[in-house]
Amino acid sequence: MSLLALILSGCAHLPSWQEDAEEGQIVAEEPLLLHTEQIANKLFASLAPIEYGNLAVVSFTELESLALSKANHSLNMLGLQLQESMLSVSTQRGFNVVEIRAANQVQLFKDHERLLSRDSGDISKDIDVRYMVVGTLLQGNQMTTVNARLLDLREGTVIAAVSDNVPNSVIGLNANQIQMKHNKLYRSSL
Repeated sequence: MSLLALILSGCAHLPSWQEDAEEGQIVAEEPLLLHTEQIANKLFASLAPIEYGNLAVVSFTELESLALSKANHSLNMLGLQLQESMLSVSTQRGFNVVEIRAANQVQLFKDHERLLSRDSGDISKDIDVRYMVVGTLLQGNQMTTVNARLLDLREGTVIAAVSDNVPNSVIGLNANQIQMKHNKLYRSSL
């Protein structure tokens, strides 16, 4: 009986390496993936049937410059995560998704392999895309507004659009780090 109690009491404690790992983990207030999947689902929710065609997704960019922000890494990561989530949800919804970052061949490195690239010389020029998911980001004091659109490139039309807000705490910013002064956004590191 005492042997059984000893075995059971040993199961109640985590190994020290696992306890240390759990204590050291930092968890965001709300998961970013949840918000990005909600935006993707809203974009495709009321979509009428469309003609067959390949779909691609590009990185979501800062609204004013339509480029990645040189000064805001958190906003850039949100844009890249939105791109990845849109790729996943589009595929799950049955679209014929084309990965526009796929290189012509796998690159082998000492510690990893890679097929995705942002080097235009590595990527095939013969990508046939009819539909494109694009988006912009506008960061405010408490929230970042995400605008997503599904474009029909052949017709030159927007066939679905959604706007949503993602709390800045989700992308690693809190209200104390962001301030609006003279109609400009200022960010401090704490």
